Order: sequence, then C-alpha cells, then structure tokens
Amino acid sequence: HVYIGDANPFEAIGTATYPGHKFFFSPVHHAAQVLATFVVRPGHSVYVYDGFKTLEDAKKQLKRHHYDMYLAQKQNIQFGEAYRNFTGRDWLSLYSYQERPMHRMWSADYFGQVHHVVTKETHFTSLPQKNILQSFTSATRFLQKDEEKSPKLPDYRKRRDLNMTLTVISCAPRAFEIKNFLSATEVSHILQIARGMEMPLSTTGAGGSSGRREDTDTRTSHNTWLNRQTSPIVDAIYRRAADLMQIDEALFRKRSNSEFPDLKTKSSVAEHLQLVHYEKGQQYTPHHDFSYPALVDKQPSRFATLLLYLNDGMTGGETSFPKWVNGETNQPLLVTPEVGKAVLFYSMLPDGNYDDLSQHAALPVKKGDKWLTNLWVWDPYMN
Repeated sequence: HVYIGDANPFEAIGTATYPGHKFFFSPVHHAAQVLATFVVRPGHSVYVYDGFKTLEDAKKQLKRHHYDMYLAQKQNIQFGEAYRNFTGRDWLSLYSYQERPMHRMWSADYFGQVHHVVTKETHFTSLPQKNILQSFTSATRFLQKDEEKSPKLPDYRKRRDLNMTLTVISCAPRAFEIKNFLSATEVSHILQIARGMEMPLSTTGAGGSSGRREDTDTRTSHNTWLNRQTSPIVDAIYRRAADLMQIDEALFRKRSNSEFPDLKTKSSVAEHLQLVHYEKGQQYTPHHDFSYPALVDKQPSRFATLLLYLNDGMTGGETSFPKWVNGETNQPLLVTPEVGKAVLFYSMLPDGNYDDLSQHAALPVKKGDKWLTNLWVWDPYMN
C-alpha cells in the first residue's frame, strides 16, 4: 500500500492515476481498517466515500456547521451528475462555492490559431553591471505601479515594443506556444542566479494538500525559487507575463489599498518563479497543477501555468500532455524545449471547473540536462 494523503472531512483529495488502479479509504490512525474501496474506471475522475446512509443519520450525528458542509458536498455530487450528463466531463470543482475565473482566457478554437500581444516590457539585450542590479533590487520603487509605463533600465534593452505571438498547440486543454519570450541575456541571467543557489530535491503535494513530500517515484528533479524582487530582469519577466496573460501586473505583487480594493487580499496571485533542473534520467510523471481547495469561498486554486525553457539540445525532456483531444492520434502532445520559448496552458475551464485534460508531465531526460522556470498564477487569489 502507498500513502497518498489525508482527505479532511467533507473535502477532496486528488492524485494522478490510471484505469484499474485500486484505492481505499481508512481512518487516519488505523490504516488497516478499510472503510471503502474503489477501482478507477476509464473516463471517471470522481469517487466518493459517504459515511452516512441517510441525510437523517448525518443530521443526528453532525454539528450544525459540519452538517452544512456535508449538504454542500451532497449538492455538489448532484450537480456533478447533471454536469457530466450535459458536458461529458466530470465536475472537479465545488458547486456554489466556485465562480467563473476572474482572469481573461485566450481562446483556442483551432490548431495554429494565433493571438498577438504588444508589450513595453522589451527584451534585455545586455546585462547591467552588478552594482546597478543591486541598486534596483534594494529599492522597492521598481515594483510599484508607474503611470508612465516605461520599462526599467532602457539602455540595456531593445528600444521598440515587443510583439509576442501565442500559437495554439492544443484546444483541449487550452495550450499555447510563445517563441522568444525570453532573450538570451535573460536566460543567462536566470541560469547565473541558479548556479549560485542551493537546489534541493523537488517535492510534491499530497493531492493538493498543504503537506509537501519527496516522492522519487513521481518527481526526481531539483528546484528552487526566485521572487519578483530578485532583480529588475526578473521583475520585467513578471510584467511581460502579465501582459501576455492580459492580467494587470499589479495582481502579480503586493498592492496598495487603492489597487483592486474589492479583492479579498492584497497579496500577489502569482507565485515565485520555480526554477527546475532535470539531470539524465530525471522526470516528473503526469500530474495536474490545480489543487482541491478546502470548503472556502471562491475556491482559490492555480489557474494558469507559464513554462519558460532555459536550454535545449537534450534528448528527451519534452513536456507531455497525455490527455489532449485531437482527431488524428491517441499519442500524447509533446513540446520540445527551446531556449527562450514559453508555453502557456490553463488549469481551469471558463465555467470554473478544473480541466482534467491539463494533466502534463516532464518526460525523462535521456541525454544531457534540462533547465526551465515556471510561473503559476492563481484565481481569484492565492491561498
């Protein structure tokens, strides 16, 4: 038996799996006691353990607020059945708690469809001297909203606006390729920072829970994190990513009281950049980036992932989307790493459901090594 994670009362937990995979529920402190068993069926992602035979039993044994949570999940199951009958997909979110995403989503109506975004956050073409980088890093002003929208350190950057082209590589899930999102200078800067940092073994979350654990069967890379204030170059990458996703850059940092006053939090909806290194033989098996939130309002979860490739030329190491829908093959969609290229995909659907088809993997590196960084963006706020 392999431990997956703790499922708190009236909540959900998730894991990557396959048809025929057998699971069981047991009490936290009595693993040998099996409460329920289920076997994964093709095309079905939701399995439920209900410890009560009737609503009346639940009402008698539960406190009022727990009974309300129980009813919420019962209603969610009922909605999920109707949703599946109508759409053919499982409902992975939480009915009445989940709203449509607040962020814009690019359309992906056909393969090869393109969208264009013009940004003032142009490429760095040369690296500023160390003392200049440090002077900006120690100041907070380069993170503040500036009315002129002028890029920082223009003497080290291309003069004209940058035209970014998003090309649809998958319609379901929605996935886009953006060539030359990073310049060679920006890639070198990130790698230079990385080589001066300690990179421990990557961890995985237990089904979207807060607990992190090393899992050498699932993820065998090494990683570390870069915050937006690391350097003005990293700050520019955040600003450019915000423009690419059509999200106000203020949402990618802490905000003043006057900025988005209706939001629940002043914190960023974007995580730190995760920097990942895969050596020969290392991989990350198929997984989702979204989580299964607790019973909280608006169900905050990861909304989109932006992958940024920092090298190429390795054998293997492709990003794989094994569940993508197309009319020609049942083989996974494979994205080959290219220096500076970005891939954007969404973990949510426009109706607020989580997109099961967004499952992806980092295939094993067969020769050489692989470097990338990724940015996770949450909706509607980061929990």
